[in-house]
Amino acid sequence: MNFVFLMTDTQNQSMVGAYGNPRVDTPNLDRLASEGVRFERAYTACPLCTPARGAIFSGLHPQSNGAWMNNVAPAANIALMGEIFRRGGYRAAYTGKWHLDGSAYFGDGTPGGGFEGEWWYDGKRYAEDIGPERFSAYRRCQTSDDLRAAGFGEENLWAHRVADRARDFLERVGDEPFVLVASFDEPHGPYVAPPEYWEKFDGSEIPKRDNFFAPLRDKPRIHAVQRGERAEMDWDGFASSPFARRWYGCNSYVDREIGRVLDAVDRLHGDDTMVIYTTDHGDQFGSHGLMGKGPMMYEETCNVPLLVRLPGGPRGAVSDALASHVDLLPTLLDYAGVDRPPVLQGTSMRPALEDPACGRVREAAMVNFHRFAVNHDDWGEFFPVRCATDGRYKLVLNLFDTDELYDLTTDPYELDNRLHDPSLRPQRDGLHDWLLAEMDRIRDPFRSYQWGAREWRTVREIFYHGGARRNRPAGFPWQPTSVEAD
Repeated sequence: MNFVFLMTDTQNQSMVGAYGNPRVDTPNLDRLASEGVRFERAYTACPLCTPARGAIFSGLHPQSNGAWMNNVAPAANIALMGEIFRRGGYRAAYTGKWHLDGSAYFGDGTPGGGFEGEWWYDGKRYAEDIGPERFSAYRRCQTSDDLRAAGFGEENLWAHRVADRARDFLERVGDEPFVLVASFDEPHGPYVAPPEYWEKFDGSEIPKRDNFFAPLRDKPRIHAVQRGERAEMDWDGFASSPFARRWYGCNSYVDREIGRVLDAVDRLHGDDTMVIYTTDHGDQFGSHGLMGKGPMMYEETCNVPLLVRLPGGPRGAVSDALASHVDLLPTLLDYAGVDRPPVLQGTSMRPALEDPACGRVREAAMVNFHRFAVNHDDWGEFFPVRCATDGRYKLVLNLFDTDELYDLTTDPYELDNRLHDPSLRPQRDGLHDWLLAEMDRIRDPFRSYQWGAREWRTVREIFYHGGARRNRPAGFPWQPTSVEAD
């Protein structure tokens, strides 16, 4: 089986029509959902670009693969998707945003992850192609008139050129087995799209979420600090702002480029190719009065869209099975017939893909956060978070701040922190136990007794000598092995 992996940046579920908001105008993703399985409970490994991407392409949580914040690359001993599949006899191509080389946002132009270099097209290569003057305009345009004045049309936009390269690979790969990643920067800022897309939304199309600028009762103080940096807004003014119109316009535009890749898959490889679409993380977009992503574990940032089309598989199905970014690589390996080594931390989603009503594939999902970037003290500093959800309840441990517990069934907008509710103590403590055990299982380098010694529950004690030795699990057969000390 072949694999086409489609990825966007900063696209929460409310920005995909198939998740209940057709006014956002995403017909191609909606079509993909109608032809495959839509996952309702898929979670990012971290609501931040580099850590989320590192988890997807390594099958390891960010703190395990080394890319635990922006501007930090995975460790040299971590196998990534391109190398894994090429060693398994596959062609492996990547085009678009990478954000895993440890350099600045747009990359260093060097192919990574073990992928072939011919189709590599990160932000640096795009910048070199369009030249410094136009690239400066790409980063600074604020109106559709600015776009026109700078000469931006479909043919010279990053997303269009990424789709072109993906289509070129699909045309040329022939009958060889392959994995292709088309990674779109959009709808992440600067939200560049053909000018008409910036002009098509006026804000009235977008429904208001029930937690828009909702009170921050019993929430972490860091959330109130972020919210205090901006004035309170009404929904109509917010949704019709130039920023929101650019964001939704870009969101609609990148759907068209995704559609171009899907059309090529259907025409050339439709009978033997799995298509996977997801994003790295969402965006608060005013929910709880917050913007962007970071040390907040709300559904808007962490519960990501995930659509999978399996040849001959279910069509138009919906799965409530929990899924995590770290499950994507094990799933592809399962269908490729490559054994999953113990070092990988996720599980195959195959049961849910073949029977969306199968129930659970994993007991719970973990989401993590540490800091924004090694060079970004202007985006907050070290703020470690561990979150666990079983699909209904969500426990958030903010190591330096107030912890949180939500019932996502009765309180889907996470308005009521029920951490101290006696009726939910079994659910809270069960998730706490699972989270501590999971941190131990994956050898989380930030594990400490403090995660288990909270003001509401103490199940870990401080020690210097004690605990357990946790050696590295075995990797792929072709990876070097080491000799552990006694």
